[in-house]
Amino acid sequence: MNLISIIGVLAAIVSTINQLPQAWKTIRSKDTHSLSLVMYSMVWIATVLWLTYGILKKDTPLILSNSISIIPITYILGMKAYNTLNGKDEKIDNLLKEKKFLPK
Repeated sequence: MNLISIIGVLAAIVSTINQLPQAWKTIRSKDTHSLSLVMYSMVWIATVLWLTYGILKKDTPLILSNSISIIPITYILGMKAYNTLNGKDEKIDNLLKEKKFLPK
């Protein structure tokens, strides 16, 4: 395995596991008020595009890493959208503003 392949494998591993800590925290707490819906939407779109690119190029590391990565990203995005649509994030923000943890 050459240096370029090693770098590619390491990048695939890190990009696969980078969302797991946030997903685990979201699973445990169901709290998403500090997460950006726009940012997670963009991460989801980017991951789907990288997965599509990998499929079109028949690039196994891209296909595997993005196939796995899309799972926690989809969960986090889904929880964020659910909490936003149901007003849970707004309620937490209002509570934090009342307690003077956030600017009004």
